[in-house]
Amino acid sequence: MSCLTLMEFSSRNNVPYIFLTNGGGLTETDKAAQLSKKIGIHISPDQLILSHSPMRSLVSKYEDKNVLVVGGNGSDCRNVAEHYGFKHVVTPEEVHAVYPSVCPSSAIEARSVPLAEKYLQNVHRPVEAIMVFHDSVDWGRDLQVILDALVSRDGYLTTVKSQSELHTTKQSVPLYFSNSDLVWSNEYPNPRFAQGTFRTCLERIYEDMTGQKLEYTLFGKPMTPTYQFADTVLNTLAPIHCGPDNLPRPRTVYAIGDNPYADIAGANAYGWHSLLVRTGVFAPDGEENHHIHPATAVVDHVEDANLMYVQAKSIVEVL
Repeated sequence: MSCLTLMEFSSRNNVPYIFLTNGGGLTETDKAAQLSKKIGIHISPDQLILSHSPMRSLVSKYEDKNVLVVGGNGSDCRNVAEHYGFKHVVTPEEVHAVYPSVCPSSAIEARSVPLAEKYLQNVHRPVEAIMVFHDSVDWGRDLQVILDALVSRDGYLTTVKSQSELHTTKQSVPLYFSNSDLVWSNEYPNPRFAQGTFRTCLERIYEDMTGQKLEYTLFGKPMTPTYQFADTVLNTLAPIHCGPDNLPRPRTVYAIGDNPYADIAGANAYGWHSLLVRTGVFAPDGEENHHIHPATAVVDHVEDANLMYVQAKSIVEVL
């Protein structure tokens, strides 16, 4: 059963089908168009949950505050944040444009067209929250700018606490990550570093500088808020009906993924059936299941899971 056949099956049988990914960096509309073109079928933005989609919940708290948004190419993640409703956004690229010495070793070339003044207006305002929306394209610069905010006085990037304050007070700014994955898989034979590895580096540097543990909030798989958000999306696509006893009928969900530590761990913890494929991060020597996060079933490819779909009430493709 190909992805196309699978979606035809879900449509005929009124089975909601969603894509849940730790990828991001674009709006759901743009990512859905990108995915639709790649696999040759129409994917609605309503069927797509990106790593940062649940971070919409932070808008009510930070809508009018100055937020440092990290990750992605150019102003893509700024656009996502503004699309969600954050009114005041600043990015490491903009900080670097105003203060070139913030990271003199940065390998990123200057823009052919300088950033407009409107994009630089928040650089001098205090940072009131840090949100990592997507993978960094310049680790050195982005680690430096995030650390500048964490050890600053009241979020002002060009200030720093005294040595005694660094070791006795908490970080200056709350920090949020959209993806906990250490690695991800692409065409290269071995998995590649992901946002979780970036976070690990930041944790170590911050602890070495301050002697304190870095505090942060995680979104994305396998975090519970992401699965709660996915449940809300599924209920919108196909509301759960009540039985004769007026109690909601339980929903059966099959979650398909290749990363045991994200896809399978998250699905298992949330009570979904998990299908682990051997076409990505998970590359066993034989027929074994994962030793830490065993899936409901292990298959070679999504096409090999077709018999399990017949009884499904919901399908989640975890990318």
